[in-house]
Amino acid sequence: MASQSVPEPPKAAHEVLPKTKVKTTWPSVPPNADRTPIRTERLLIRPFDAADVDAVFELRQQPEVMLWTSFGTIDKEIEESRVFVERFLPPKDTETFNFVVVYLGDDDKSENADANGVVIGLGGAHKTRPHLGWPEVGYMFRKEYWNRGFASEFLQAFNKAWWALPRNEVEIEVPVASLLKTGTEENDGNVTQAPEILTAIIEERNIGSRRVLEKAGFKEFRKWTEPDSRAGFEGLDAALVAFLLTAPES
Repeated sequence: MASQSVPEPPKAAHEVLPKTKVKTTWPSVPPNADRTPIRTERLLIRPFDAADVDAVFELRQQPEVMLWTSFGTIDKEIEESRVFVERFLPPKDTETFNFVVVYLGDDDKSENADANGVVIGLGGAHKTRPHLGWPEVGYMFRKEYWNRGFASEFLQAFNKAWWALPRNEVEIEVPVASLLKTGTEENDGNVTQAPEILTAIIEERNIGSRRVLEKAGFKEFRKWTEPDSRAGFEGLDAALVAFLLTAPES
């Protein structure tokens, strides 16, 4: 899955990128209390609640899921999951646009009835001020629900909600590489007007997440390596791939 591990581990290294200032739009994120849950064919995508800690702990105890996060290890104690959840609760809820994903069941598959109402994943813009400058989307799903289209169903619904948020004009600093992919050119040192971008970062071997992103319209715009921050990968480099999705009107 695209990484949903926050905060990043201490000393996580990031490559220094050539950046430039741009004028663009930026979403005004509502607090959890003002967010309308999103319904899809099989999912309920709703704001975080303090009562979600147990379900999040179960999810973050799966090694297959946590392998793709920046930590690379499971939450050994429920307190670790509690700290994770608190980053998406008031008063910090307007700093991200992140959600809990609940499975509502498949109408044509009665054997799934017992799973209705189960928290199967998390996803959203978990970083709105990351090192790439643009907001970053990520998601993680319980391994039992992989390869069933849930990540794509979530991401398509999330994207629609994200671009529907009210927006303000802002001036920010972003990597030049992200502008080249959109056809935006630097304006001789002046501040450039640029379309708004949503980004995602995956480890190169995470083929499943690449497929999800590309299906949702994300385009790869750069690759790089940096010291791997995951436990068990000390001394190795992580191969990372960044994707972007431009605002629908762009």
